[in-house]
Amino acid sequence: MNSYPKVSFIIVNYNGLQHLKNCFSELKNLSYPSDKIEYIVVDNGSKDGSVEFLKKNYPAVKIIKNDSNEGFAKPNDDAAKIAEGEYLALINNDMKLDKNWLNDMFETLENCNDNSYVCAGSKIVNWDGSKLDFAGGSVSFAGYGYQYDYGMDIKEANKKYNEDRDILFACGGSMLIRKDVFIEIGGFDKDYFAYYEDVDLGWRLWVLGYKVRFCSKAICYHRHNGTSKKFNQHKMKTLFERNALYTIYKNYSSDNFDIVLCNLLLMIQRIQMDLKLDEGVFDITNTEESFFEIDSDEKNFSSLVAINNLTDNLQRLNEKRQYIQRNRKVKDTDLKKLIPNPLMPFPVEYYHDYKYLDKFQRLLNTYNVEEKLDAKFRRKILLISNEPIAKKMAGPGIRYWEFAKELGKYNEVVLAIPNENQIDTSELNIEMVEYEPGNADKLIRAAHESDIIILQGLILEIIPELKDICREKILIVDIYDPFVIEILETYKNKSIKNRVEANNLNLKIQLEQLELGDYFICANDKQMDYWIGMLSALNKVNPHEYDLSYKLDKLIDLVPFGVSNEEPVNNKKMMKDKIPNLKDTDKVLIWGGGIWNWFDPITLIKAINEISKERDDIKLFFLGVKHPNPGVPEMEMCNNAIKLAEKLELKDKYVFFNMDWVEYNDRQNFLMESFAGVSCHLDNLETRFSFRTRILDYFWAKLPIIATEGDYFAELIEKDELGVVVKYGNVASLKDGILKLVSDEAFYEKCKANIAKVREEYRWKKVMKPLVKFCNDPIKKMKMDIEGTKNVIVDISEERQTSNVGQLTKGRKIGQKFICRYPNLTSIDLKVATYGRKNEHDIKFYLYEDSNNSIVAEQTIDASSLTDNSWISIKFKPIMNSQNRKFRFILEADTDDFTNCITIWKNDGEEKEDLNEYIGSIIENGKELKGSLLFKSKCVYKVNPLDKEKCVVLDEEELVSDFDISEEVMLSEGSENGDVNTIMIKKMKEINSLNKKILNLQNSLSEVKVNVNELESHVGKIDRNLNRIKNLNIFRAFKKIFRR
Repeated sequence: MNSYPKVSFIIVNYNGLQHLKNCFSELKNLSYPSDKIEYIVVDNGSKDGSVEFLKKNYPAVKIIKNDSNEGFAKPNDDAAKIAEGEYLALINNDMKLDKNWLNDMFETLENCNDNSYVCAGSKIVNWDGSKLDFAGGSVSFAGYGYQYDYGMDIKEANKKYNEDRDILFACGGSMLIRKDVFIEIGGFDKDYFAYYEDVDLGWRLWVLGYKVRFCSKAICYHRHNGTSKKFNQHKMKTLFERNALYTIYKNYSSDNFDIVLCNLLLMIQRIQMDLKLDEGVFDITNTEESFFEIDSDEKNFSSLVAINNLTDNLQRLNEKRQYIQRNRKVKDTDLKKLIPNPLMPFPVEYYHDYKYLDKFQRLLNTYNVEEKLDAKFRRKILLISNEPIAKKMAGPGIRYWEFAKELGKYNEVVLAIPNENQIDTSELNIEMVEYEPGNADKLIRAAHESDIIILQGLILEIIPELKDICREKILIVDIYDPFVIEILETYKNKSIKNRVEANNLNLKIQLEQLELGDYFICANDKQMDYWIGMLSALNKVNPHEYDLSYKLDKLIDLVPFGVSNEEPVNNKKMMKDKIPNLKDTDKVLIWGGGIWNWFDPITLIKAINEISKERDDIKLFFLGVKHPNPGVPEMEMCNNAIKLAEKLELKDKYVFFNMDWVEYNDRQNFLMESFAGVSCHLDNLETRFSFRTRILDYFWAKLPIIATEGDYFAELIEKDELGVVVKYGNVASLKDGILKLVSDEAFYEKCKANIAKVREEYRWKKVMKPLVKFCNDPIKKMKMDIEGTKNVIVDISEERQTSNVGQLTKGRKIGQKFICRYPNLTSIDLKVATYGRKNEHDIKFYLYEDSNNSIVAEQTIDASSLTDNSWISIKFKPIMNSQNRKFRFILEADTDDFTNCITIWKNDGEEKEDLNEYIGSIIENGKELKGSLLFKSKCVYKVNPLDKEKCVVLDEEELVSDFDISEEVMLSEGSENGDVNTIMIKKMKEINSLNKKILNLQNSLSEVKVNVNELESHVGKIDRNLNRIKNLNIFRAFKKIFRR
């Protein structure tokens, strides 16, 4: 550097004495002339001796002493006004700068050779340099700033962020900017106080014709003093929400100003969701009595306060906006490269909330936001393949690979595969995730971070942790392969006991998928009729669904297997002249896939045997024998086919078996050397509902087809003259069909021409249209409970927050004792804090029944799915007889990294008189501690007992008390009302007592015959009591709540 501009370092301090010594000692080591540096500290009313320390140890430092905490924005502006430097270096007090930091920042600006580059931001890492903190960032269309790849491993980050580049904004804690420009454009907006003031400054710089550059060489280490851990999350949230509004209000052009209105309406939607406000209470057509309830946590009012701040501050905001718009040098869309993904649905707690995203999409459409910003809202789709996706793939793997490629054109796609990734997807919009049973952490994390999940087969049984996640996502179940029917054929030679067990297990898995799914895709009309029947039995075909579409295409649609969008190219010889006894003049019939038990290669081999007696140029080639998925069992039919070919002395003369599996990108070479494709199957139920994926490869290569009658493609082949259809198990019919195709050249060419037309209807881009359409406008379906809605009541609610338990790291087992007051305990909610960061590890949750120290429920929690200062719900099967039993839950983490962990909020001991005997103590590594964790235990409430098969039933024992239903009745999931009057309490005790009698009767009926007269007497008594209760007006109100 030829000259050294004078630089004024500005540091804002608030009770940061513990950081100042290290901060200044590092600044003194900078490789920059000391006479060209001045230091200004703005102290925000510190009480820890910070000012005295600076005066004593660094007397040359200029100090601006504020009487109170004035935030971050205004103090920097105040310091800039007295700064003597040509440049301002803004750093946090808990930063440590590399000694070449200033030189590197100036070098970056000089290398631009453009005077409009006036600001530079450095790379920021954590204190030990192991993880990335900042390497540039951007902003959502709602004004929420974010950092790229926060927390990324530094080795990976250094590869990705190793070059200087333009960025929207520099981090306000590690920034170099020309002083004259900073003052000219108004500096940080002092109305922000703190948060997003650097985002606003960067956006404003670009709009006014200036530029910001990222310096990849300059390194800054950040200690993270953790102010966000301590405090008043509702106040922080108010700043985030308000400052985001301020940012978009000022910086959007006049043409796009209605985006501000769009975001105000979205904020109102979030307010309603945060408060858990029931619209039905305000519906004038609702004549039934109902209780007004809201979640009154302070942070749920933050957005409301933010809107109020906006309206109070409109005059100043308008003045600032007018200055920016009057001096605007670029259009909003000119900043597209700096704002690459503006339609991210911030705030983060709503990122993958389907209820919010639905409203989000509707408002984007209403205000044409996508068009205005030249951007597309991209949902995150997780595709879970249960078959390997690699160079060698079978049908299910191919299907999901093609799904990923097509869906990736419109959405963010994560493709989960049960094998080591061998495919380069760097040029595709596809992220690959590997998983295996027992090691599915990455898959579970990807599921948490997705909006839509698409799966098939047995994956929910293999990885059961996915089930609860799927309930909170939009789930698409791919049922193009009716495996319950396949199992009937696969196991037909086993013992009846094994067959029944396999059938029952697979049916249970299938029914669970159908109950969980929101949308279903199958292969053909016959399948659709089959699936609609099953969905009807599960009450999935209902008036709500019918109102969405009279054709039910919002519930189920056809997405068959497809034909590659690209034309096949024969780029090397694979069969003829390569395999002994296969000549160039031979007419090869190709069997384009595996030999499964429901196929009929036997009749085909016998037909070839007959033909071989007449001519020697017709050969049969089986493309694959060894399935690429080692989990697929060896098929008996395959072994029988090989034995028959050997017995007839046809093997390696007229019949050839590729004992391996062909690579996906090589299959066209085999197909294009073939004369025709064959598909022979048995006359059974599997055939009726099948969709032979190998036929699509025949279409792709324009191979005429010889197929057995009875399935979907046989009808199509016969109707459109795509080949010949032969009779089941008939050697003569199959022989004649082959010879017809070989001898009738005109017919053969006609078949090829017809296939060329028909295959266009089966291109992947065409067959996937229903799936693409649903993913672009998905619908989460209402769960219809035929027996009636299951209400959830809050059993115990401990929400008095005073402190936290500290970092939950390996070796610390933190838990809580409690007594459950009701039957059907089904979930535990906990309030956690993440220290304002995204943590990457797993947390184990265990629920113990205290009397015998047995685990009755356990879950794995992905820490990366947690947000700061939020409630998480840990759900499990209802424990049917949980009432008056002692429980304890324990949490333990698998991380020993104090910068990668969470904590749990607690109450240090303030008592809640009505719950004292039910809330036990905190437990740490077996030792009881004073206080209680912030938790809620919840139970399912139903008038009739739950189905035992769907519950956990504990061993009977002497219960801890005779306490009946609580006087603090908690209603509806996640909400509570503790002000129910005495009459209701009394009547609810009567109901609970009567329900116990019903439960006892039901249990007795399952073991012994009960006298019918006695049962009728009980029922009559129950009816009389219930009728008396119903006459009370207060009961109507109560009933309304439980009906919700």
